Amino acid sequence: MEYRDAAHLRGTQAWKRARAYVLKHSRTCWICGHGGADSVDHIVPMALGGAPLDFANLAPAHMRCNSRKGKKPIVTKLKTSQNW
Repeated sequence: MEYRDAAHLRGTQAWKRARAYVLKHSRTCWICGHGGADSVDHIVPMALGGAPLDFANLAPAHMRCNSRKGKKPIVTKLKTSQNW
């Protein structure tokens, strides 16, 4: 199945299962390195050709870090507050 965008993907059972799996195995944000991740990010954004449901392309992230990253690929870790 091909997904048009992340919004369409989020409504699927496949995404819900993938998200639960990723967050069950780690809650450390891959972007800032701090615990308490509450979302799952596509390491290579779907907009740039990243695989939507490939576990190698999914990583836990804080919603704030994930939103700041947006559709950009990460070259260096974002600077975020250590005082969550």
